[in-house]
Amino acid sequence: MNEDVGSWLRKVRLEKRWTQRMLAARAGLSLGYISSVENGKRKPKTSSLAALAQALDVPYAQALQASGYLNESLVLFAHRLRTARTHLGLTADEVASQCGLSTKTLERWESSPKEWPAEQTLQRLAAVLSVSVDYLRSKSDTAMAQSVDLHQILEQPDLTYHGVKLTPEQLTFVRDFLKGVIQLSAPKSPTSPPKRAKDRK
Repeated sequence: MNEDVGSWLRKVRLEKRWTQRMLAARAGLSLGYISSVENGKRKPKTSSLAALAQALDVPYAQALQASGYLNESLVLFAHRLRTARTHLGLTADEVASQCGLSTKTLERWESSPKEWPAEQTLQRLAAVLSVSVDYLRSKSDTAMAQSVDLHQILEQPDLTYHGVKLTPEQLTFVRDFLKGVIQLSAPKSPTSPPKRAKDRK
C-alpha cells in the first residue's frame, strides 16, 4: 500500500459508515487513540492493530501491511496460505503435522509472517496444499501446482510422514517399494505372435 496507516484506517472505517467513536467502542480503544492514528500522530502497536482488524472484519495481515510491518508479497503469502488450507478443509494442526512444523509457526505465517519460510518448507507446504511454490511466492496467480517428479521428492534426505521424520532405512525401503510397484504396473508392450512357418510344398 502506498497510503499511511491513518489514511487506511479512515478509509476502511468510512466504508463501513462508522464514526471514530463507533470504531473505538468496537475495538476496545479510546476515541483519542483512534483520532491520533487517523491523523498520523501515532503508529499503532501490533496488539492494537489486531483489535482494529477484528473490529473492522479485515485480515490482520492487511492491517500489518498498512502500518508498514509487512511487505506486500508476505501479506499475499499469508492470505494464500490460509485460503488454500481452508479451501481443502484442513486444520492448521493437520497441515503443520504433514509439513513437520509446529501449529504455532503455521498460524504465525497465516497471520503476520515477518520472513519467508525456507525453500524446502515452502515446497512441502505447496505439496500438501496442492498449489505451486510460485503461487505462494506471488510469482504466479495460477494456484494449481505443476506436475511433480516423485523421484525428486523421494531423493530429499529429510522427508516426513505425518510430522515424523523418516530414517534413511525407511526412505530406502519406500524408494525400492515404489520402484517395484511402478515397474510391475507399467504397461507391457504387446508381443508379436510367433510367426508360423510357411508350409513347404
